[in-house]
Amino acid sequence: MVTSTHETSHRIFQDHPEVLTPVFEALGLPPPVKADIEAITPDATEVKPLERRVDTVLKVVPSDGDAFLLAIEAQTAPADDKGVNWSYYTAYLQAKFHLPVLLVAVCRKKATATWAAGPFECRVGNWSTLVLRPFVLGPDTVPRITDESDVARQPALATFAAIVHSESEGISGY
Repeated sequence: MVTSTHETSHRIFQDHPEVLTPVFEALGLPPPVKADIEAITPDATEVKPLERRVDTVLKVVPSDGDAFLLAIEAQTAPADDKGVNWSYYTAYLQAKFHLPVLLVAVCRKKATATWAAGPFECRVGNWSTLVLRPFVLGPDTVPRITDESDVARQPALATFAAIVHSESEGISGY
């Protein structure tokens, strides 16, 4: 149930933006001398269908721990909108399933892997509201598997390692 205290706690900023001054000061930001401040819709509902798909989502339920989700994204190159999209995916999955989410980026190029590690931040001044740090599986974190006996024992892992290293230097001897 919405209470008058709840409503006043946030609506005061709509009618009296000067109350924001201590917020800016606490963030170490100078309060804007002149600023247009207008209330915009707080509705976060999507009214038109937007296709947003994580490449793979797995629910992991360990026998000796708490369940979590793995959101796995294959990333071939840096993309300006990925930080925002990955933040959306992570927040959406956590809200929908009420489970923590580990975002894993699979990258074949070292430069892409370095970029994908983030952090991706939603920030104002020195304050970060949201910081996303994907776990990256790339050429620096996935070992090459070149021993034939290892390949025979772990063919799926060997295949994955070959994919991750498919654009690495010196791959001809792989």
